Amino acid sequence: MINNHTKSGTDRVLLLLGLCGVLSPVFLAIATLAGGALRPGYDPVANSISELYEAGAPNAVWLMALLTTYHALVIPLAIGIHRGLPGARFGWTGPVFLALAGLLGIPLGAYARCDPGCFGATTFRGQLHGILVLVTVVLIFSAMFATWLRARSYAHWRSYARYTLGTAVSGVLFGVAMMPYIQGEYSGLLERIAVAIVVQWYVITGLRLIAVSRGHELFDNDS
Repeated sequence: MINNHTKSGTDRVLLLLGLCGVLSPVFLAIATLAGGALRPGYDPVANSISELYEAGAPNAVWLMALLTTYHALVIPLAIGIHRGLPGARFGWTGPVFLALAGLLGIPLGAYARCDPGCFGATTFRGQLHGILVLVTVVLIFSAMFATWLRARSYAHWRSYARYTLGTAVSGVLFGVAMMPYIQGEYSGLLERIAVAIVVQWYVITGLRLIAVSRGHELFDNDS
C-alpha cells in the first residue's frame, strides 16, 4: 500500500538531490567545451570525449576531475529519484542501477583513461575504460526502463513515465544505429548526440524532483 502525504515547506534534501541531476551535465559540458578548445587539432565531430583525457593528453588532470564530478553527481540524483517518486514493488531497481552507473563512472573518470585514439586498447587502463563505458551505458538505460515501470502507474507521473520510456527507447535505438560508424569520421558527433540523450534526462528528472520538493508532493517508498 502506497501512502501519499503532504509536508509543509520545501523538502530541501530532495531539492538538493534534484539539483545534482541538473548540475551533472554542466561539468561534462565544461570539460568537453574547454578541453576541446584548449587541445590543438581536436575535432569534436571526429574525436570522442574520452580522447580529451586519453593517455598523454594535455590538461588531463583537471579534465578528469570535471568528468569524475559529472559521474559522481548521478549518485545523489539516483537517491532523489527513489525519494521523490511514488513507492512501488521493486521500485528500488531503477535508482540502484543509476547509482551503480554513477559509482562506476568515478573510476572511469578518475583512473581508466583510454589509450591514445581510444580504440584497440592494449593497457589495463585502456581496456578497463572500454569495459566501464559499456557497463555504465547498460546500467543507465536499465535505470530508465525501471523508472518508467515505477512511475507509469501514477496519474500525475504518467507524462514523465512516457518521456522516460521515449528517452530510453530512442537512446538504445540510436546507440545500435551508430555502432557501424563508431570509428568513422563522425564518431565524435554521434557520441555527443548519444550522450545528450542521456544527460537531458538527468536535467529533466532533476527539475522534476525540484518541482516535487517545492510542491509538497512526497511519497512514502514502502509498498
